Amino acid sequence: MKLIKFLLPVAFIFCLTGCVEINEQIDIKPNGSGQWVTKMDMSQLLDMMQTYMGKDEMDKQLPSKKMDTTILFKTFVDTSTSISPEKKALLRDGKIGMKLNMDEKIFKTEMNFPFTSLNNLQKLYTSLGDGSIGTTDLLKGLTAGKADSASPVGNMQSPDITQFNNIYDFKSKDGFISRKVNQEKLKALLDNPQLSQMKDAGNMGVEIPYTIVINLPRAVKKVDNPLAAISTDKKTVTIKYNLIEMLNTPQKFEYSIEY
Repeated sequence: MKLIKFLLPVAFIFCLTGCVEINEQIDIKPNGSGQWVTKMDMSQLLDMMQTYMGKDEMDKQLPSKKMDTTILFKTFVDTSTSISPEKKALLRDGKIGMKLNMDEKIFKTEMNFPFTSLNNLQKLYTSLGDGSIGTTDLLKGLTAGKADSASPVGNMQSPDITQFNNIYDFKSKDGFISRKVNQEKLKALLDNPQLSQMKDAGNMGVEIPYTIVINLPRAVKKVDNPLAAISTDKKTVTIKYNLIEMLNTPQKFEYSIEY
């Protein structure tokens, strides 16, 4: 589907207008297994894309105007030559879905990764944040598409959402889960000149709402982030923030949770 060639490279640019909402949820069972789900609602992006491309071009690229599909990661990570066998084992049971309806102005994606242990959750988080598989690559997997090198839009480069999580070292073990800023990774991100617009947008009050929900098998004993809200049964921790602010105050969104 050719529309993906246009949507993906510019999606993050239009994030600056507040067109994206992200929800991340980690569910941990008593035996340490569980699932990690990340949902992105980019519905407001459709109007922006129509303005950018024009209605005629949008209709040409997507005449049906609808897509509702789910793809298993194993269908494209197994054939990848750039992903290690260990990483393939972590990712292959995951799945990614996309729902697109131009008439109803719906554009949503959902990534779901099961994990068998808290150690695998830690490895999974690190693997998805190391830049080897970014949001653009994941969405391309839905259509097995490749960027169009002849398209000016296809050649555009923009920061990927996974780059933001990459600045944190994530740890998880029985009774403990945390993420802390890695200063070297933070410096590498801030040295990216493409992020200057993102920082400027943050200074102007632009928001990308990001919510983290962590469902734990036991009651929380201690949380060190003042933004964290704890449920009445003390088994769910919710943290809400503006993703753009992460560039200026990354430490604000660290957390350590004991349970």
